[in-house]
Amino acid sequence: MRDFSGSVKWVGYSFPTPEHPFWHIRMALSLDSSKRWKVERLTTDGRWNRDFYVYNDGLLARRLEDDPFSVGEVMDGGAHTEVVMWVDWTPGSEHRVEFKLVSEDGEEGTLVHRSRAPEWGGRWDPAWRYYAGVVLRENAGLERRREPVHLTLGLYADRVSDPKRELRVVAVEPDSGRLSEVPSQVYEVSSWEERKDERYQPTVTCDLAFLADVPARSSRVYLVFYGNPDAPEPVYPTDLVLEGDDLEITVDNSFYRMHTQPSSGCIDEVWIKMGVNRKYEHRLETNGAVQWNPGVYAPPRPWIHASDWNPPEGYSLISGPVFVATKRWGNLPLYPEVFVSITYIFYRENPYMLFSSVLEVKEDIDVQALRNGEIVFNREIMREFAWKGPDGGIGEVVITEGPRHPKHALRMEPDTPWVAFYNSELGCGFGGITLNLAEFRRDRGLVRKEYPFMYLAWGPWTYWSRVYTYSYGSNNPQRMIRVPGGSVYYERMAFLPFRLGRGGCPEERFAYIDELQKRLADPLDVRVVMDTDERVPKVPEDWVPPILVEEFEEIEE
Repeated sequence: MRDFSGSVKWVGYSFPTPEHPFWHIRMALSLDSSKRWKVERLTTDGRWNRDFYVYNDGLLARRLEDDPFSVGEVMDGGAHTEVVMWVDWTPGSEHRVEFKLVSEDGEEGTLVHRSRAPEWGGRWDPAWRYYAGVVLRENAGLERRREPVHLTLGLYADRVSDPKRELRVVAVEPDSGRLSEVPSQVYEVSSWEERKDERYQPTVTCDLAFLADVPARSSRVYLVFYGNPDAPEPVYPTDLVLEGDDLEITVDNSFYRMHTQPSSGCIDEVWIKMGVNRKYEHRLETNGAVQWNPGVYAPPRPWIHASDWNPPEGYSLISGPVFVATKRWGNLPLYPEVFVSITYIFYRENPYMLFSSVLEVKEDIDVQALRNGEIVFNREIMREFAWKGPDGGIGEVVITEGPRHPKHALRMEPDTPWVAFYNSELGCGFGGITLNLAEFRRDRGLVRKEYPFMYLAWGPWTYWSRVYTYSYGSNNPQRMIRVPGGSVYYERMAFLPFRLGRGGCPEERFAYIDELQKRLADPLDVRVVMDTDERVPKVPEDWVPPILVEEFEEIEE
C-alpha cells in the first residue's frame, strides 16, 4: 500500500456556503501519478465520513467507467485535486483526515493529514448535535426581505426528542460567516415507529417556518439545528398578535388588523395601519362578511357562501411567532354535495395574508353559479378599481362609471395577476393577487367550466369574484348547468391592504402590489442538505432495493 502522506498542498477551513451548506475542510492534493484514484473510504477524526466532494481542476469528479456510483469520489493523478468534506470544526480544534484509495488497476494507497482550525469562527452551539443546511436561491431578480419559508423535515427519531422545543434556525452571513438565530415556528409534528431495520427507521416528521432575507439572483444559507434534549423553550419577540382561539379571532401585525366572524370564521373587518388607519368593511348584506366564497347557487335552494357557515363542520388553528393559520372545512349549508375547505395564513412583519380554498363537488349538481375568489366592501369605502391585464398593462376605472348590478361593471381573465380596490382620496386600497388556480375531475370525463372569468360588480356594495360556472350572470340566466360529481377546484391568493404609491401613473401608484405579485409568483428555491447517517447502507455494496411488485435490477448497467 502506497503512502501519500506528503501530497497535501494546503488545507482551508470554511463556514457553510450555498455550494456546501455545512462547516467543512477544503483540502488541495497533488497525486504524483497518471492514474485515477477512487476514494474507497474517508474518515475524519476516526469516523466514517460519507459527505464529501472531489474536484479535479475545478470540476466535480467524473465516474469510473465500470463503477456508476463513483461520481464525486475519483481523483485524477496529475490534476489539481481538491476535496471538500463535512467537518464540524470549532475554534482551534484539531482534525485528522485519512483517505483510503484504490486505483483503476487495483493498487491501494493511504493519505493521512492532521491540521488545526483557526481560532475564530466554527460551528454554532455544540449542545445541538445535528443540523441540516437549507440553501435558498432567488431566481427572479427581486430582493427578498422577510420572505416566509416553509419546510418539511423528516428526522431520525433517536436524533430529536421534542422538535417544537429543540429546533433552532440560524442564518449564515454570506461574506463573514457570522451566525445569527432567527425566529422560527415548528408545527404539525408526527412520528412513525412501526419497524426498525435496514429498510426503514423510526422517524419524526415536522414542519418549520421562518422568514428569510436573500439578495436578488443570489443564495443564502440557513441552518436548522436539532438534537438537544435539554434545549429551553424558544421565545421570540414578534409583531404578530392573536386574540381569540375559536372561529372569531383578531390578528394584528405592524401593517394591519383583521377580524373574523364568530359564526363562519370568514374575514369581516380589515384595519389598515401604515399611517392610514382606516377600517375596510362590508356589513350591508346577509352576514356582512368581506371574504365570502367559495359559493354555489342551485335554485330553488338559496345562494350559499362559505361565509354562511354557522359553524363549519371542522376548524383548526395554528399560532406562533412566525404565522397564524386557520383552516375551516365542511359541506356548505343546504348543499351536502358541495364540500369546501378554506385556509388563512397571517405572517409576522408582512403586509399580506394568504388565502387558499378547495371546492369539491361530491355528487352531480345542476347550478346557475359556482364561484370563488370574492372580496366585498361597502361602496362608500372603495370607489376605484385597478387590475393588471394580460398584456402587462395596468387598468384603472371609477367603479360607478361601469354598468350597475345586475350587469357586470368589468370582466377580466380568470387568471388576472392582481386586482385592487382603492380610494385615491385616502391614498389606500385592498388588493388580491392570484397565485395558483387548478381544477380536475376525479373520474369520468374532463373538467367542466362554463366560460370562466373574473368580474367587478357594484350596487350598495362593490365586489370582485372569480367564476367557474355562472349562467345566472349571463343574458340567459335560467339555464341550469350540470357540474359533475368528482369535480375539484383549488385556488390560492394573497390579500393585502396597501398604500398607494406616489406618482401620477398607474405603474407608480401600484408599484408595491405589482412587485409583490412577482415575488409571490416566483418563490425562493429551497434545497435541504443533511449529513449521511452511519446506519444508511453503503451503495452499491449494501444497497437495499425498494419493494417492487415485480423483481427488477435497478443498479446494473
